[in-house]
Amino acid sequence: MSTPLMTTPLLVQAGPDAERAGTVGAVIASLPVSFAPADGGPDVVALAGTAGWTAAATEAVRSGVRGVVVVDPVAEDPAALAAAAAGAGTAVVLDQTWASNPILTESRAAVRTAIADALADAVLLDSVAWGVPGTDPEVLLTRHLGAVLAVGVELKDLRVIQRNANGYTVIGSLPGGAPAALQGITTSSLPATATVSVLTSTGRADITLPDASAGWPAEVRSVTAAGATTFPTTYESAHRHSWKRLRAAVDSGAPEADLERFAALTDLVGKLHDSPRSPQQPH
Repeated sequence: MSTPLMTTPLLVQAGPDAERAGTVGAVIASLPVSFAPADGGPDVVALAGTAGWTAAATEAVRSGVRGVVVVDPVAEDPAALAAAAAGAGTAVVLDQTWASNPILTESRAAVRTAIADALADAVLLDSVAWGVPGTDPEVLLTRHLGAVLAVGVELKDLRVIQRNANGYTVIGSLPGGAPAALQGITTSSLPATATVSVLTSTGRADITLPDASAGWPAEVRSVTAAGATTFPTTYESAHRHSWKRLRAAVDSGAPEADLERFAALTDLVGKLHDSPRSPQQPH
């Protein structure tokens, strides 16, 4: 009789900022077969994605850890980090607020097909991100754009038409020419949530993404000429899904594509900053 393979937990070290942003202790406690807190030298380091995170993650990679998780990263060029991680064989996973939701993974073929079909016939993209009061609009915008890109949307000609301490409005277009509108709002009346709606000539596709720490599921609904479909739900937080991806990447030795995808997000944010802002409309 064969003996079952045993999994040795990876030892995790997280700084206070990463713990606060990613509830690291609670997440690894929910995955005791895969992870355990580190008393000494860690196998995995969790970092907060505040300014300078790429340099901090590169330093962690060079220290010899097997994996790095970056929680809620701000827009930065990850090229140097990607090169260091590839050279060392270190897994790097970005734990993003909405983009890391498990409903958006490649394995959700039916969801991705429904979104792709809607985008092929899109007449309007409408997306809203809600953040808690005090959220930096720049941070909210990076989270928001990350979610839209993770859905499979391509955006072009983006420009800011309104931005203040409470949010922003950004407009642009899809590759086929359909208009796109993104709005960010900080409020205490709603939880941190992002919605992406693709309106078509015959229906729509709608995605609602909860906060990364939330255990409640994302919602995906498609309406076509053939009828309406609500897709099966997955009760898995984005934080927990990110850590499960890291464990799989470390075990398989196959790198995740997080840094490559994040480079596209950083490029988009940079172009948005470089674009002229539309004149403010009188109130």
